[in-house]
Amino acid sequence: MSVLRIERAYAIDPTEMFAFVTQAENLLKWWGPEGAAAREVKLDLTRPGPWALILDTPRGPFEMKGTVTAVSPPHSVEFTMNVPGKDAPDSTVRFEIAANGQGGTTFTLTQSGITDEMVEMGKQGWGSTLDRLEKALDLRRAA
Repeated sequence: MSVLRIERAYAIDPTEMFAFVTQAENLLKWWGPEGAAAREVKLDLTRPGPWALILDTPRGPFEMKGTVTAVSPPHSVEFTMNVPGKDAPDSTVRFEIAANGQGGTTFTLTQSGITDEMVEMGKQGWGSTLDRLEKALDLRRAA
């Protein structure tokens, strides 16, 4: 199995960033690649337990689900995530949030338990998703 790791910097306080990547009302604004829209089924990454959402995509809707396994506000959240597809393994995703010393946040996404092929797909999917996160944060700041 392989690991995908993506690191990005955002101009937002780590505590605010943690809220933005764990609370349902914020997650629904950015979860999923460009062209997708998430709708809540049971989405709460602020505490351990099951989570689920429907991701509406141009290819049709699919359910994503898993279990939040660890929460350490405002530093990290870790959860399992099913990977759509026949015989696809469940993976573990970890969001890590750290102050970058310049008033902003370093955000690191790590997804483990995936195949090499899924790493390549994840680079595109998560990359697009994190672009949407950045746009959502920009809209929040402009409001």
